[in-house]
Amino acid sequence: MSRLRSHRALAITATLAAVGIVAAGCASSNHPDASGDGSGGGTLRIALAAPPTSLDPANMEQSTSPFAQPAYDALIRVDEDGTLSPGLATEWGFTDDENRVFELTVRDGVTFSDGAELDADAVVANLEHLDEGNSNVAGLVNGGTYTAVDDMTVRIEWDAPHPLAAQALTQTWVSGMMASPDVLADDPDSLATQTAGAGPYELDAANTTAGSTYTYTARDDYGDPDRQSWDEIVITVMDNPDQRLNALRTGEIDYMVGDLSTADSAEADGVQVLYAPTIVYGLSLLDRDGALDSPLQDLRVRQAINHALDREGIAEALLGDYGFATEQTIVPSEPGYLEDHEGYWSYDPDLARELLTEAGYPDGFTLPVIASTTATAAQFAQIYAGQLEEVGITLELDTRPGPDYFEAMTSGTFPAAGIGYGSQPMPMEYDGLFGPDASFNPLGVTSQTVQDTLAEATSMPQDEAVSLYEDINREIIEDAWYAPVAFAPVFYYAADTIAPTAVTDARPQVPLTELQPAA
Repeated sequence: MSRLRSHRALAITATLAAVGIVAAGCASSNHPDASGDGSGGGTLRIALAAPPTSLDPANMEQSTSPFAQPAYDALIRVDEDGTLSPGLATEWGFTDDENRVFELTVRDGVTFSDGAELDADAVVANLEHLDEGNSNVAGLVNGGTYTAVDDMTVRIEWDAPHPLAAQALTQTWVSGMMASPDVLADDPDSLATQTAGAGPYELDAANTTAGSTYTYTARDDYGDPDRQSWDEIVITVMDNPDQRLNALRTGEIDYMVGDLSTADSAEADGVQVLYAPTIVYGLSLLDRDGALDSPLQDLRVRQAINHALDREGIAEALLGDYGFATEQTIVPSEPGYLEDHEGYWSYDPDLARELLTEAGYPDGFTLPVIASTTATAAQFAQIYAGQLEEVGITLELDTRPGPDYFEAMTSGTFPAAGIGYGSQPMPMEYDGLFGPDASFNPLGVTSQTVQDTLAEATSMPQDEAVSLYEDINREIIEDAWYAPVAFAPVFYYAADTIAPTAVTDARPQVPLTELQPAA
């Protein structure tokens, strides 16, 4: 589902408000030429939408991980096709048959930007620091017992299975990024505004303004200069997508995070538009046990909501070729996806009305829904509201910006929520989306069958767990825990100063250190 696009016209139905952007030719950058051979290529200028709350990986939200990528190499790398490859670790794997004991061997000769050396003790110090942090992905690996078996070997032991430990220790999830053990021992708080990583760059604090501009310069002592394609990387925070696109057009930046509202204009400009549909938009039907005494405790009501949504129509109208309709919360490449459940919820408003009548709601009802004000999420929410209104269900949308939305969604006071959730492996979705302790499941509604099946699956080799993941997904779909609608991407745009690159649903974001200058 990845694309590298040069042109396309996306039709948006008349029911949506169009965002007008005047197309212009993409100006060539005046940045220095680069050979891409590790000799340095001038400045890579990037625009992202929001700043990090901290530069410390242990206290960083996963969504802001690009701010850590230049300075912090990870233990394991994720390649474009999802393959795991050596990073700071050269070997890794479970040493037991229940995914509770994990060992890795770290690379010899690696130094941090402050001169400290990487060894097993450094990894242990980082894992202990992660335990003390507040990163939203720390739970993927933390809570274990960490032991330096010898100078270069680390053992992690957990009470519960952690089958995705290797994936969690990559640059994708922040928790695999290693900081200097000396800084962790002497002044860990400094990592909020400074960097002390083993990556190819380090933060230039003198040319950095927190919340606005972050400058990273190439390290002279980095052990793999072929990975230093630029002399420096400058990340500027621009919250307005039109501003970012205009900056790309004029050559002010080379690379940016885009969005649905600017994708067509970017393609018309002839820039690289990178996207992989991995974010599921839909309704989370939270109050399935009736704790809030909502109609959602009746399966027939949840079925009616699903039958009232025209997924194909919504996906075509909002996303065109940029996304696709779905009834599932995981992408097709993910273990557990059910091809035979594609189209499971037919668009059938008449059936939806019949189900509502059977459930005792012949005149419909009003459903409070917490929703986000972000552009794409807000567009989806308005469409849900319009289509459900046709069968008698009135969505009482309470729309709030990011942090306010998350606080309200996790408060346990709303029976339903509009969500945009990035597809993850099933055990990760259990922890974050639908498990009894998941933040996106504030009412803690689950089923014993799902819990027991997940516990069994995580204790076996993952290639053998696929059928169990399918069983979990089947119950989630058929019991209508959600009303998923479509998978949409996060967009990235690259100017002609950047060599052609690609994203995939296995790795929907290119690590910034892998961006290469155009030949």
